[in-house]
Amino acid sequence: MDKEQFDQDVKTKRDVETAAEISPAEDRYRRSEKEGEQQTTDSGKMFGYIALILSVASFFFAPILVGAAGIVFGVLAKRRGANVLGNIALVVSILAIVISLFTAPYV
Repeated sequence: MDKEQFDQDVKTKRDVETAAEISPAEDRYRRSEKEGEQQTTDSGKMFGYIALILSVASFFFAPILVGAAGIVFGVLAKRRGANVLGNIALVVSILAIVISLFTAPYV
């Protein structure tokens, strides 16, 4: 390896290191932000399924109490990344509570 090639290699290594130090840190932040949005944790799925079970059970047993628990677990599921399960549980729980409030005077 002659001196000219060595100097060229050193110069390119410096360029690469300098480019890494100068490059904006926003790309790493954006990349991690996008990955964080799409990740669904196992605990999120678990809360989602519990919320869904409570929501369906609220049609048959203590609609206001069990429906409220379904809403709480639905919100927890949404916060942990299980958006679809959380949304379904929220809608079903709210629907069960509203139906029970309208049909309670007639039962």
